[in-house]
Amino acid sequence: MSEELLSASSADKSIESASAALVAFLDRLLEIGRPETMESLAATEITFSQLRVLCALGSHDGPMPVNAIADQVQLSLAAAGRTVDKLVSSGLADRREDSADRRIKRISLTDDGMRYLETHLALQHDTVRRFVAGLPAELRDNLCSALQPIVDDAVDHFCNLVTR
Repeated sequence: MSEELLSASSADKSIESASAALVAFLDRLLEIGRPETMESLAATEITFSQLRVLCALGSHDGPMPVNAIADQVQLSLAAAGRTVDKLVSSGLADRREDSADRRIKRISLTDDGMRYLETHLALQHDTVRRFVAGLPAELRDNLCSALQPIVDDAVDHFCNLVTR
């Protein structure tokens, strides 16, 4: 085998190994937090689609038109519109006319919507914190050392991912 093929094969194995380890880790972490997440959703009668729309609104700088929400959460325009209607009627989202084009409705989180989202995210952060607190100090330090350069580096390692 040529040196180039060996190098490519080694890189492929490294990618597969790291991917498998990361997916297994994330799957286990999600499994730990799933009961609390489901309880939170059930207690507030929020559907998964509504949660996805709330997350899209929470991660966006400023109000979004319904078509952009539909694209981001991969719902049809009609389904996104119905989901937004339910969020507006429950007081978690607000709908206003665009000042430049009254045909466009801009959707944003209300204070209640932001509080709901923060509470939901706090459950996830608490799950991660409990997991990390249970690790031996050496593993905790190794995890931090491995992740810190990925998230704090001057190079954006996430830019190669295509966002929808």
